[in-house]
Amino acid sequence: MTGPWTRDETSASGQVFEFRLWALLTEQSRGQLHVFLPLADRGVDALVHRLSDGAYIPVQAKGRSSLVDGEVALVVWVASVAHDDVLVVSGLMVDGGLGPMMLVVPALDFKRLANLTTANGRPVYSMSFGMRPHANSRWLPYLVPTERMVERLGIAPAEAKVEPAVAVPPTWRSDLGFLGEAEVTRRLAEVEDLNLFRPFPDSETAELVALHIANRSVRGLQIKTVGINAGDSAATVTVLASSLRVSRTTYFVVVAWLREAGRFHDECLVIPSEELRGIAAEDTYGHIKLEFRPGSTQGRLARYRRPLSELPQAITQD
Repeated sequence: MTGPWTRDETSASGQVFEFRLWALLTEQSRGQLHVFLPLADRGVDALVHRLSDGAYIPVQAKGRSSLVDGEVALVVWVASVAHDDVLVVSGLMVDGGLGPMMLVVPALDFKRLANLTTANGRPVYSMSFGMRPHANSRWLPYLVPTERMVERLGIAPAEAKVEPAVAVPPTWRSDLGFLGEAEVTRRLAEVEDLNLFRPFPDSETAELVALHIANRSVRGLQIKTVGINAGDSAATVTVLASSLRVSRTTYFVVVAWLREAGRFHDECLVIPSEELRGIAAEDTYGHIKLEFRPGSTQGRLARYRRPLSELPQAITQD
C-alpha cells in the first residue's frame, strides 16, 4: 500500500515504527543490543538488553508518519513516562525506513523540557522537533542522526563492528520445554508488580525478563524443564557452555514435570547464573550439567531449592 497513514491506521503505524526501531537497534549494534517485547501493554514498549554490561534499558517508542509544520509533533500521556528510567525514542516514518533524525531522551529530561498541558481533561506532555534542528533548539542535545542512534544507548561504533567470539547456534525447544516456560510465565503473570518480556529474536541466555514496576529491578530468566518418570527420582539439567552469558541479573529456573501425574513438582530451582559453574560439571562435549532430584534435602543444590509457589518472591528478592 502507498499513500499517507490515515487517522484510523494510527495504531498500525505505531507498530510499524516500533518494529523498524527494534530492527534498526539490532542491526546497528550487530546484536549487542537485544530487544525484549512485553507480553502485556503496561507502559514500556521494550526492554533493550545491552550485552556489554548487562544493563536493561526501558524504551518508550513514539513514532509519527507525517510532519506538522515541518516537525515531528508528539503528545505523550503523562502516565506513560511516569518512571524516570524510561528512554523516550521518537522519529519519523518514511518509505521503507525511518527519517534522518531521531530523538533519544531520558524521561526525566523529557518531562523537564516538554510543555505540560491537557487533552480531553487528561494531563499530557507536548513537544516537537525537526529533521534539521536549529542550533538553539532545547532538544538539540537529545537529537541524533538515525545511522548513529545506538551511540545513545551506550554502544560505540567500534563495539558494534566486533563479531561475537562464539556463534550460538539456534536451538529447537521441545514441547516439554515450552510447557515449562508457559508455567513459569503464568505464575509470574499472576503478580501485579511484574511486567514480563520475551526476546525478539531469542538469541541469548535470558528468554524471559521480569521488570518490577515499583522498584524497577530486572531479572532475566533461562527456564529449564526436566521430565520425571515414575520410579525415577532425578533428571539431568543441561546448558550449552558456549551460549552461557553470566550476569548478576540473570537466573536459571528449573522446573520438573511429573509425567504420570500430569503436573509440575511443587519444588523448583532458582540459581543465579554467576553461581552455575560452581555447582555443575562440564563434559567433554561442552555441556554444563547438574542433577536435579526434586524433594531431596541433600547436596549442593539445597540453597537453590524453592517451593514453586514462591517462585515470584525468589526472583524479585535482592
